[in-house]
Amino acid sequence: MKQSPKTVWRMASLVEQQLCSLGSESNIALPEAAWLNCLRSIRMRQQVQERGWFRAASKLKRVLIPDVIQLTQHLVTLQQELESATAENPVSVIRTIFEDLLALEEEFGEYSIDLKSKTISVVTESIMLEGVYLGSFEIRLAFADMNSDSPFHYQVFAQDPQPPITDDAVTHPHVQSDNVCEGDARTPIRRALEQGRLLDFFVLVSRLLRTYNPESPYVALSDWHSAECSDCADVVTTDEQTHCTSCENRLCRQCANSCTDCSSSFCHDCSTRCEICRDDCCESCLKECGLCGSSCCSNCLDIEERCPICETQEDEETYEPDQETTSPETVPPAGTPL
Repeated sequence: MKQSPKTVWRMASLVEQQLCSLGSESNIALPEAAWLNCLRSIRMRQQVQERGWFRAASKLKRVLIPDVIQLTQHLVTLQQELESATAENPVSVIRTIFEDLLALEEEFGEYSIDLKSKTISVVTESIMLEGVYLGSFEIRLAFADMNSDSPFHYQVFAQDPQPPITDDAVTHPHVQSDNVCEGDARTPIRRALEQGRLLDFFVLVSRLLRTYNPESPYVALSDWHSAECSDCADVVTTDEQTHCTSCENRLCRQCANSCTDCSSSFCHDCSTRCEICRDDCCESCLKECGLCGSSCCSNCLDIEERCPICETQEDEETYEPDQETTSPETVPPAGTPL
């Protein structure tokens, strides 16, 4: 969203005030003890001179020399520390901050300034790392309180969250709970914030989101679409996993029980077995035998919905052997010659 120049200038002014207020809290201590030693020696010398004690005044002059040298050394050291701190962290003037804010629109296209909440936000383009789509991210910079060691703090919010199956809090291999693991980028990011180089800060974080470090991810990209098998707890990739048709739990192919009738996959808790053949079967595919009530798969029921056991028993009970008519042998009377 395009911001009015007035709004951008007011935010630049607030940023400059934040940087200056933080810098004003740094401890700058003058060498008061060395100064008091010199002052004491000078006053004593004035007093003895007024009384005409010139030998004592000459002695005090010699004592004053090392005190002045010590005071000078302290002041030189303080000067060097101030110059070094200014050289390392040159705070941007309001004009430079204003130009950085205007450049955000050209760099990111979409950015917003909220004067009430004192936040500055940009949105990155959609990010894909090693074939894994992660979507776009909002980088939101906010003013820190005066107790912080940095003038600002920031978070990263996924606009189209694509978390891994194993952890909803991770939206990027290096982003967990909207906080970035900066790694080697921590020092340049912190320095950009301390110096008020806002454009550099947003560019650094945006580049960090487009980078993948396989040595320190919250979740590795190779495991992004992996999940635990609900039965054996092994982590399996997308190609190696299926799910239970009944409860939707994810399963590895080794733990998935395939129904003999419908071929659907089921977990251990949702699958059962045919009481006759003992093959895996789902509850919806099992039918009761019309005679004994046994739960059977379709392969174990005949057209009359009888299980093989009941079918055999019924056939045996109704079986009648064929009555073959045979002529009885004629037994010749006794004494009749054959």
